[in-house]
Amino acid sequence: MKRHFFPLILSLLMLLPGMALAGIPEGYYDAANGKKKADLKAAMHDAIAPHTKIYYSSLWVYYEKVDYLDKTNAEGQHQVMDYYSDKVFYFTGDGSAVSGMNKEHVAPQSWWGKGTDIPVGCDLFQVIPSESNANSAKSNYPLGVVTGKVSYSNPCMKTGKDKNGKMVFEPCNEYKGDFARIFFYVATCYPDVNWKELTDVNVSFRREDYPTLKADILPTLLQWAKNDPVCEWEITRNERVYAEQGNRNPFIDFPYLAEYIWGDSIDYAFSTDGSSSGGGGGQGGDETPELATLVDCPLTTGFSPFFVRTYEGCDGEAWTSDSKYGAKATAFNLPNKEADEYLMVDIDLTCSLTATLTFEHATGYNKTEAVKDTYFQVLVSEDYDGVPEDASWDMLDAAFPPLPSSSNFTSFVNSGEISLNGYSGKKVTLAFRFQSNSQAAYCWEVRNVKVTAYTVPDGIGEIENEKLKMKNEEAIYDLSGRKMGNGQLPKGIYIKQGKKTSITNP
Repeated sequence: MKRHFFPLILSLLMLLPGMALAGIPEGYYDAANGKKKADLKAAMHDAIAPHTKIYYSSLWVYYEKVDYLDKTNAEGQHQVMDYYSDKVFYFTGDGSAVSGMNKEHVAPQSWWGKGTDIPVGCDLFQVIPSESNANSAKSNYPLGVVTGKVSYSNPCMKTGKDKNGKMVFEPCNEYKGDFARIFFYVATCYPDVNWKELTDVNVSFRREDYPTLKADILPTLLQWAKNDPVCEWEITRNERVYAEQGNRNPFIDFPYLAEYIWGDSIDYAFSTDGSSSGGGGGQGGDETPELATLVDCPLTTGFSPFFVRTYEGCDGEAWTSDSKYGAKATAFNLPNKEADEYLMVDIDLTCSLTATLTFEHATGYNKTEAVKDTYFQVLVSEDYDGVPEDASWDMLDAAFPPLPSSSNFTSFVNSGEISLNGYSGKKVTLAFRFQSNSQAAYCWEVRNVKVTAYTVPDGIGEIENEKLKMKNEEAIYDLSGRKMGNGQLPKGIYIKQGKKTSITNP
């Protein structure tokens, strides 16, 4: 189906990243004003989460009110809008199911353990009509770009393997932005759903308030939303769903909202009246973020680039490198078995949009899981300057090894993907803090530490954030094309002499 745009509305939206459409009730999004990042996402959640539950068994009744196109058949029945196939189907006129079509969950049921009785399982924004064969082919695959062998295709979609050899579902270019905005909606409305970790597919959501969407899918979704902007159909459907379900998709009302929550404008306060000063969705360039490996250390052949410091900032003795077990911490041979040592590495996230930490670890001689946050801590600091006790530390939540059974040591377990998105744009220090004493002489083994990040493209320079004396030819613009003044600039990405430039220090 050819999609028709409202030229005037979209032109205004390009100029005003936060501009709202006429159908939004007065005050509906007011709590989002002035918010950033996680707080902005929470405010949007509070606006859209309260809504009328449409029962799964009644969805076809509501589809006839929400998903109809203008075209009708000889009986006067309207054509069904279908993102998944170019086949033509018509509603029955009595609210019954359309033969050859299914009710398809954009975020698959298996991702939360199935069940259509909870709101995410019957939400009109994310459960939509689909041609049955296309629905079966889509399976429970995540969104992605098919680069390998294609398993199924039609003019609206295809499935196949991505560059990592994993099965993915790729909509056609015409609908990629639509699917991205549905994923943004689901992540915002349902962060507390029991999203699973599955072995056969990579579930795109994680049960957490922020960011909820995993780091590996965010750059793709943000780029799709830019490349395929909001269209007339999305605006129409948003109004229809609001009339029936009582809530809205804010990523349709505010096309660049996702950039303020997850993208290039996370350090800017959002405003519903269009006065936000953020990057406006990266309009200054069309570069695609690149996946970079910032840390990749097995710790079996030495510590570099890691280093060890005690609580007082001295060199430590508890952490040693083991050719099999990686970094191994034990105080068994130290006086009174006392230790408080940090295995540390500095990480530069100044040009990172998203970042993820993974590692493997095992513990020894601990008999209760309660000790994990006391004697085995994974920490991040933004202000470490040589002495750990003088720094402020945030504790990260890693999957903890099962308790020892017949032996004194656990098996190695993967930490899971730990989001570092909250530190994007900053230089931080990661630390594994090990403590021990005569009453708690435990052991900790850590290996294969890896930090990956989606970064702005190579070649982006940094400029010091001082009083800028700029000549006309050195003028700096924000990503929405506004010329910046000569004063102190906030941290962020700017355009200088036609190139993206990162200002990193506050």
